Amino acid sequence: MPNLSRFQKNTLLTFSLLAFVAYAPLYYSIRNAIKKETLPVTYESAETVSFFSLGEWEVQSKESDSKTLRILSLLIDFEFKKITGGVYLGKEDSLSLAKKNRSNFVLYGAFEWKEKGIEFTPKLSSVEQKASYSGKPVYLPYEERGKLVSSIYQSLSHLLDETIRLHRLMKRKPEWKFPPEDEFLSESEFVKLSEYDSNLSLEEKTSLLKSFEFPSEYVQFLKLVVSLEKRTDESFKEIWRNVGGNSNFPAYTKFYVAKNIAEFYFAKKEFSKTIEYASAARKERESLKSVFHSDYADTISLLGKALVLDGKKEEAVYYLTSAKKLYETLGLLMDPSSVENSYFYGLLLYDLSQAELASYELSSIRGLLPSGLESIYLDFNLAKVYYDLGRFDASLSLLQDQRKIIMDEGFVNHDIALYSYNLYAASLYKSGKWSVAKSTWESLVNAKSIYGIEDKPYHRYALFNLAVLSKLRNNPEQTESYYKQYTRLSPYGQIVDLPTNDRFEIGKPIYPYTWEIPVQNSFAELEEKTIRSYTGRYLFNGQDEEIRARTYENRLEDTNLFLDDLLNAKAFLSKPMSFLRKTLFGDLKRFEKGNQIVFFDIGPALNHPEYPGVTSLAVAKHFPGMEVVLWELPGEVDLYLKKVKPELKDRLYSFPNIRILSADGVGEFQTIYTEPKNWILRNRPIPNLKGKTIIVRAANSIDIYEPYTKILPHFQNIGKELKTNPILYFFNRSILLKPAGKEKFILIGNQSIRGFHHNFQSLDRNGEPPYSILPYTISEELNP
Repeated sequence: MPNLSRFQKNTLLTFSLLAFVAYAPLYYSIRNAIKKETLPVTYESAETVSFFSLGEWEVQSKESDSKTLRILSLLIDFEFKKITGGVYLGKEDSLSLAKKNRSNFVLYGAFEWKEKGIEFTPKLSSVEQKASYSGKPVYLPYEERGKLVSSIYQSLSHLLDETIRLHRLMKRKPEWKFPPEDEFLSESEFVKLSEYDSNLSLEEKTSLLKSFEFPSEYVQFLKLVVSLEKRTDESFKEIWRNVGGNSNFPAYTKFYVAKNIAEFYFAKKEFSKTIEYASAARKERESLKSVFHSDYADTISLLGKALVLDGKKEEAVYYLTSAKKLYETLGLLMDPSSVENSYFYGLLLYDLSQAELASYELSSIRGLLPSGLESIYLDFNLAKVYYDLGRFDASLSLLQDQRKIIMDEGFVNHDIALYSYNLYAASLYKSGKWSVAKSTWESLVNAKSIYGIEDKPYHRYALFNLAVLSKLRNNPEQTESYYKQYTRLSPYGQIVDLPTNDRFEIGKPIYPYTWEIPVQNSFAELEEKTIRSYTGRYLFNGQDEEIRARTYENRLEDTNLFLDDLLNAKAFLSKPMSFLRKTLFGDLKRFEKGNQIVFFDIGPALNHPEYPGVTSLAVAKHFPGMEVVLWELPGEVDLYLKKVKPELKDRLYSFPNIRILSADGVGEFQTIYTEPKNWILRNRPIPNLKGKTIIVRAANSIDIYEPYTKILPHFQNIGKELKTNPILYFFNRSILLKPAGKEKFILIGNQSIRGFHHNFQSLDRNGEPPYSILPYTISEELNP
């Protein structure tokens, strides 16, 4: 009975014996009271510990000093981080939603600048009681403003303690670490320190801090923070050498430095160094006696994640499990750091053959990750777990939901989309839809004709799975063909023997931080490699005028065939082509003969001495309702105007739907399009693009003469300026699509080799079809 005096214990014992003899119920009542009194009180729990944050300062006078307010906020935040016996979550404006919701109290205050000094009124907002309280104001003359930190700290801490006491809240008072008197700043030192601003450049901050010669723990801390911004191996080594074993530095400062360095190396994927510094940060935090805190949970979670990615999964179990339990006890399971910890924990459980537990853990964080690729990867991982558990309907349902995100974000050619496509086919087979599974895998295999997919694991998996499927369907020839292709493409140590049952190759779950985050509105890796393969092949100014303008009739007839199929209501289309038609044209009646369509032909060989703009003319003739814009370089337009025979010009002008735009093909679209001087045929109106479908073609023009560093911005600019328009882009042999309302182009197919021999004339397709389409790039519906 640690909380009872000896006299109280003896009295209770005497009454207990008497009660036992005289009245049994009284005895049991006293015994229960003794038991309750002697139970250990667990202060380090979410129920008794105070969670608080620092809010924004208020100003109650006309005059104020923003620098003073800023530095006081930083100093109080720094001092609060040292407390124990409570959980200081941080500055309110920097907290996640989960931490804001977890905070019991928000401490803030009101400043009033008076004639000779500053008055501060401490304030507190109690989240649970939905009430605000104010404390006794404190006043300091301007010449003593260096003591403001101590005065504010004491007034805010006193207000919180008194709120807990007076309202009898079941909360433990934090153990405050009051700033010592030797840390008080003089007025000049305070004014000098208030000049510090974290938004200054590294050079400016370094120079400013060098001028701070007065002793201050916070100044010492700031100098380390700025040193960490150099972010080099040498600087980190030097900092830790000076800080790590130096007893002059407080434990919190050591913790901050070690954790900051660990996070840097984690982002760089240097996991052995991450483990080293995260372990040091953990020890420093433990020496602070402040482990019941999200900072400690974040540290051991970081250590666990680094161990997993470093291949030390058994060691990681303890740290990820401990972090999960601590987040749960803190009431921060919804915090982004906790969600990521659960993600790693779930995947680790799967790797340790705990698939059922893994499915529970991963499903619990669905909807909590940021939208986009992170949620797409999670859906794949969870669908893979469901598949291994034999829950094929759940796997299919999840992949169908994932597909909507993939289409909406334009990630149809991203690696994770194609891994998911392979898994979808396997789930289809397991659900009894073997023919659909077969065509799905075949589309992955056939994609090699459109982009360089052969070195990707999911392409090999598709070949292997088709071999398994063929074996199960008693087709030995196909089995051998597919399996030979699989073994030819697979690294020797990764070749798997054909099974006797329906065991397909799916791959393993994919951990976070093992894939790259793409730049917004850029191409996926497969798309980029394909686009890059065309660009920068030739120097425009290094070729003769005749070569630059070289073209011939029917060279790009495949474009017309493709568009004719889309615009012909009677044409029999595959399902992907039907979806593409709907995406581009909607109600097909509006687009009869090319109406409501603007066709931009970039680099149409306008300067050709015999066939100026012949491929553009073919489009204009084939689709008389389509406005065809010949987009040519100003220099080439000048040569056309000076050198091309009048009768050839007249032939061009005889088509009323022809326009000529004199501008750089990779220039800013809005600037060049709206400039009337750029339009050569002044008697013909500039096409109105509002509500129109846009088609662009660059065939042996900017596609081969411009470098990729200009081509990517070109696509991004066109996508941004024409966001509301659906766009079909024929870039060299590749066919790209930008749906209306989107800015990102996706690669959906290609044309045959016909007409793309730059150095000789040929109309031969070399056995290729006029065009090919990737079925999984067009619609949310996965079935080809």
